[in-house]
Amino acid sequence: MAELMQIRQRIAAIATIKKITHAMRLISMSSHTRLKTKEKSLTAYTKILTALFQTAKSHVSDWHNTVLQPSPSTQENQLVILIGSDKGLCGNFNTTLFYFFEEYLSSYNPETTTYVAIGKKAIDYLEQKKKIIPSLVYKQLSANSLPAIARALVDHITLKPTPYQSVTVFSNILKTFFLQKPEKTILIPFEALLATMPESDNSDFYWEQNGQEVVDFLAKQVIKGTLEYLLFQSLIAEQASRFISMDNSTRNADRLLESTKLQYNKLRQATITKELAELSGSF
Repeated sequence: MAELMQIRQRIAAIATIKKITHAMRLISMSSHTRLKTKEKSLTAYTKILTALFQTAKSHVSDWHNTVLQPSPSTQENQLVILIGSDKGLCGNFNTTLFYFFEEYLSSYNPETTTYVAIGKKAIDYLEQKKKIIPSLVYKQLSANSLPAIARALVDHITLKPTPYQSVTVFSNILKTFFLQKPEKTILIPFEALLATMPESDNSDFYWEQNGQEVVDFLAKQVIKGTLEYLLFQSLIAEQASRFISMDNSTRNADRLLESTKLQYNKLRQATITKELAELSGSF
């Protein structure tokens, strides 16, 4: 009887876990679907913004920005932005990203490199595992906080008294719903972004303001749009990864529940048969 009670308790525990993973699976899919509706407009905005910048820049041939296009320096001043997840239970989403990040970690001088961690898991990874204290942390990453985080990062980059020689972002990109891939994106030097931009057209402009100031403003908007896009991609990839993880957990709970119930029924039947045998043998 004691063994039957233990199996019954195990069945109840598995059933509870299955309800939790199923609920999280539904929440992840709902969040992913909601974010997916915003992806098209954000992608279009980023493309139009970069095309506008490229066109404006072609009319200001001598454009140069000391913050976005720093001159080489003997003392490197680098900024590394690591974007992880806000919560766990999303499979190998963070693990793959951190392994990818560690491949480049040795190339950064700890004395001249500043780190920014976005998402609680990225903060814990840097502080607890790598013993690195980020200069800026953003614990909560959500669809509503994306513009504010991107704006704060642009202000941090552009208003720094000593310009950064390089700004690099490590984050996950959603390739397909079932594939999230870590990527390295270079924001500064700005030429790395310029290489990925579309060709400019030959439209003429009437400049109401100084052309240098206009292109400077557009360049900062391009960096802000790129950061917001990378944050969005990380967030939507996190929801997809969490759905896959919770879906697998729910399926495993189903199989485990089925096998445990079968074991319980066999043991109960054996107990009943034994009791009947003992009862009939006493007559």
